Amino acid sequence: MNRFFSGARLCGALLVSLTLLFPVSRAQAEGFAIMENSARGMALAGGLIARGGDPSTLAYNPAAMTLLDGTQMQANLAVSQFYWGVDTRTLSGQDTGNYHSAHQTWPIPSFYITHQINDNVWFGLASYTRFGLGVKYPHNWPGGANLHSVQLITNSLNPSIAYKFNDHLSIAAGVEMMSASMQMRKNLDVQRDGLGDLNLNGHGVSFGGNVALHLRLNDQWSMGLTYRAPMSLKVNGKTRYDTQFGKMFSPDSPYYKLQNSRLRGTLHLPDSIGFGVAYKPTENLSFEADAVYTLWSRFRDFNIYMKDPVNMWENSDRHWRNSWTLGISGEYKPVDWMALRLGFMYETSPMNLGNADYMVPSNGRNYYTAGVGFFYKNWTIDLAYMYIHNHVLDYTNSALGNPSSGVVPGRTTHPHAHNFGIGIGYKF
Repeated sequence: MNRFFSGARLCGALLVSLTLLFPVSRAQAEGFAIMENSARGMALAGGLIARGGDPSTLAYNPAAMTLLDGTQMQANLAVSQFYWGVDTRTLSGQDTGNYHSAHQTWPIPSFYITHQINDNVWFGLASYTRFGLGVKYPHNWPGGANLHSVQLITNSLNPSIAYKFNDHLSIAAGVEMMSASMQMRKNLDVQRDGLGDLNLNGHGVSFGGNVALHLRLNDQWSMGLTYRAPMSLKVNGKTRYDTQFGKMFSPDSPYYKLQNSRLRGTLHLPDSIGFGVAYKPTENLSFEADAVYTLWSRFRDFNIYMKDPVNMWENSDRHWRNSWTLGISGEYKPVDWMALRLGFMYETSPMNLGNADYMVPSNGRNYYTAGVGFFYKNWTIDLAYMYIHNHVLDYTNSALGNPSSGVVPGRTTHPHAHNFGIGIGYKF
């Protein structure tokens, strides 16, 4: 009992510290999904759908928590450092400069607890981030009318119940409550001097759910299947303009809408289906291959309705495509107290090049991952590194097809990220 409360106090302190010190999660996978759900998961390129083995499986396949005995907790912190540039040019093809994003470092905390209620029933609680954005460009760069900076901060609280039918088959179901806040800034001076900046601030809550299956065929082979439902995030907030032109014009003027006002909008977040197969040839060696299909086609647009005194819609088309994430990983324990991990993951791009903007400057990604785990009595410590290479995104089609969007011809240059992760776990 003393051990339980001692471990609970420590993991609880870690959770509180991570939540209070680092409430923001802005690194992203393709689209703006988050992949850094745990240090071990990072090192294995997300390869925990079929493998399981620690409490962070709640973020990958909740049904696999039936592989965990007793009560277990885990706290994680990932840190993402990403950087890119944009080469811009005129419609005639003349270069106009290279503009670099601000060097940014974003923390991504997560916390998991699993509890075995009896021989057949498990309960799990996850607090982590599934979506996030953090982008910032120079204030007076040519694409500033489309975007100067954006921050999308989300946090999901996801309790799940798992049922073990026998030694081979387990299922799980859960509900998810996601809270979010969003800040966006545009520099309208790029289009016309004197307009100043537009600032949008909003927050909202959305609800969803998940179901999962874990199948253990024999001592060597296992499989996992997960589904996470789509979510409609209702955003409410305010728009603020540096220059209040609207007060000087009639409602028929195109500048009338440049007034501070309340806003509401809906952000459609995609559902996803994940499948994994794990092979364990020996007790200390395992491999896993995974495929995740994300229905980004639900992200067709992001419309904002500006209330009194403006009372008008701002429509922003996206028309994204569904995307695939394919991964492979290996884990090897040369000794009882250490595990070595490697992984690789490839993501196809959901981007519709005819509607590309600067919010997600990527056209597909490669992930190269590595990590190590240490085991001491009831404790585990996981360390991970992930290098992300973003494929180049060309904005020519978007600039030519949507001249009023603020997107200018050009392409991204040297888009990449360095991610680091640490996880601490305890088994009661």
